[in-house]
Amino acid sequence: MLLVVVALMTAKKTKFGQMTLRATQALEYLKTTPEPIRKSVSKIVWLHKVVAESENWEMPDWVMKNENYDWVAILFVADGLPLLVYQKSALRAFEAHLMKLESDGATVKSENKGKKLSVDLGDATLEVGMWRNPNGGKYAPFNVDFES
Repeated sequence: MLLVVVALMTAKKTKFGQMTLRATQALEYLKTTPEPIRKSVSKIVWLHKVVAESENWEMPDWVMKNENYDWVAILFVADGLPLLVYQKSALRAFEAHLMKLESDGATVKSENKGKKLSVDLGDATLEVGMWRNPNGGKYAPFNVDFES
């Protein structure tokens, strides 16, 4: 047993593509924080939560069991784990911005019979700010702003 502990301690750890104990790809979750969350995003994947789980993303139980959550977005960020966005207010803002990117000429790749859409920003990054009023209760909507 000590050998297993030593092996786990010496294993190389990576940030991107980091695996959890269940051998799935780890995600950071969008949550309420005192300060706005700012991320540099290089790729956005919009997919159904069942597709995300089938692709071995570490989907939280509260998303998988809640019928109000169907679609999610995974933001590939420059500094850390990919970020899971599942809150409807934030997803509405992302959907509107993705439609704008597509109309401006961004390539949207569709897979799995339309249940997974990917927008690769190439060498460019999209600066995204996300926040909600911490005094607004647990159902306060997320505000999202975009800078390219």
